[in-house]
Amino acid sequence: MAKITNTGVFIVEGSDAAADVAGSGQIWVKSDAPSSLYYTNDAGTDFRMGGITLGANTATTSGTSIDFTSIPSGVKEINIMFDVVSGSGTSEMLVQIGDASGGIENTGYESLALEINSGGVTPDSATAGFIIEANASASNVYRGIITLLLKDSATFTWVESGRIGRSTTTQQASEGVKALSAELDRVRITHENGSDTFDAGSINISYS
Repeated sequence: MAKITNTGVFIVEGSDAAADVAGSGQIWVKSDAPSSLYYTNDAGTDFRMGGITLGANTATTSGTSIDFTSIPSGVKEINIMFDVVSGSGTSEMLVQIGDASGGIENTGYESLALEINSGGVTPDSATAGFIIEANASASNVYRGIITLLLKDSATFTWVESGRIGRSTTTQQASEGVKALSAELDRVRITHENGSDTFDAGSINISYS
């Protein structure tokens, strides 16, 4: 039950909106951790409210993958931030997305990355994830942002666009598209061969 006090309005959390009512919308609080404010229209479409949420900064100094989970429903934009991130080998970095139904998905991506430097452009592509670099090397260190945007909520289709820099002389541009089987709730950063490890830097995400 909601209540109003001299300090604010309190709305009890719930796992989902109530049944849709034609001509009416709902404002409610989802039982996330922490809880999130939502608006649901009379067609049953959820809109997460409340601005940008920053994730937990995560060191990329070990392990073959970095996962961000429990991304709440209604999110339509995710930014992945790289701070002097490095891998142990020559396998390209990938961003993979997933949902509660199928977990992280490693097939069906359409993605392209371009290394741009004074010597020209080097392309690479992948279907196992959003490829975000070309011409990988163990000595490479990356800084920048990869953005994921929800294109179609009916087919859970996401598009990716990114620009990250390697040292001060090379840039990596990337783009891609991928449809999921259900609503996105997780993101993974890994390498194409699945065995290269991270050995420097940190990654965080924000979403809205």
